Amino acid sequence: MMTERTSEPVVLAKLDDLPPGTVLRCEVAQRAYCVVRTDAGSVFAVDDICSHEEESLSNGWLDGATIECPAHNSIFDLASGEPLSLPAEDPIGTYATSVRDGVVYLLSDEEGTATSGK
Repeated sequence: MMTERTSEPVVLAKLDDLPPGTVLRCEVAQRAYCVVRTDAGSVFAVDDICSHEEESLSNGWLDGATIECPAHNSIFDLASGEPLSLPAEDPIGTYATSVRDGVVYLLSDEEGTATSGK
């Protein structure tokens, strides 16, 4: 099924709903994102589905700037999407975000380098 591309910033969450150390699953235009606010306050958006198996990363564990898949414990770097441990070998998509006036925005659903905001 084709989904509409997002080229304008769209709201992912209120920053108050994403306290430090929190992971949320957000859907935009029928696409699921794993939205993370690290303990240090950086905000990232990555694909919600693990590249190894159909498992939601939003159900995983946050550790610093990495997310661990709950199924087989693959760990991904939130900034680059690169897998840091097996069994995952392929990266996950990363997406630019911005935080303005207490709101987390997805800047585009085009894969690219994630940005962090405080």
